[in-house]
Amino acid sequence: MKKLLSILLFLLLIVIPFSGCGTEETLDKYVSELRSDVFEGKSQSYYIRAGYGFKETPFINDGAVGEKVNALNFRLSGDLKDGATYTLSFSCGTETLKQDFTLNPVTHALTAAIEVDNFTEKEFSVNVISSGKTETVKLKSILPDDTLTSSAALKSLTENQAELIDNFTDPDGNLKAELYMRVLVKDQKPFWYVGIASGNEQLKALLVDGVTGEVLAIREIF
Repeated sequence: MKKLLSILLFLLLIVIPFSGCGTEETLDKYVSELRSDVFEGKSQSYYIRAGYGFKETPFINDGAVGEKVNALNFRLSGDLKDGATYTLSFSCGTETLKQDFTLNPVTHALTAAIEVDNFTEKEFSVNVISSGKTETVKLKSILPDDTLTSSAALKSLTENQAELIDNFTDPDGNLKAELYMRVLVKDQKPFWYVGIASGNEQLKALLVDGVTGEVLAIREIF
């Protein structure tokens, strides 16, 4: 009996010091841009698509993660009149937040961004104000329930594309790049866009199945 107790004690002394040391290193800390949810909604006059997440500022492809800002980003379309001003307004907690839509010089769409931390709502309403008239648009997340989280998508990427990730990793195990991640939904099916930005505008883009984590395409973008 004493011999058995001695063996058990010896095994505990071996196991205890190492418990918790097997924590798997993740790539989450290298993400400098993340769109983790997408919303859609329409009213009689307007259609709004929105996304929530964070983005480093300034947004520069230098291979390093800078200060990140959380925000809801809105895109307005529908029955819009040239030269009219459109203002977005919505309540978040005890605050009422407002922002004018402006023309995006790249997409030529009316967009607005409002800084919001820890936004977890799956449904919410916004008001669009123009020419003294207010119209409410109800927005709802369009992500399917089985969509992988960004962390799960990255975990799958490290497992299925180990050689690719190793190409961007230094001898100490640090990623020599920053990651851009955006979830999107096409025909009710989710996907993750993952960009590996290694600086000097070098970018490797991957399209990942949003349910299985399978990498569907890889492309170099210069």
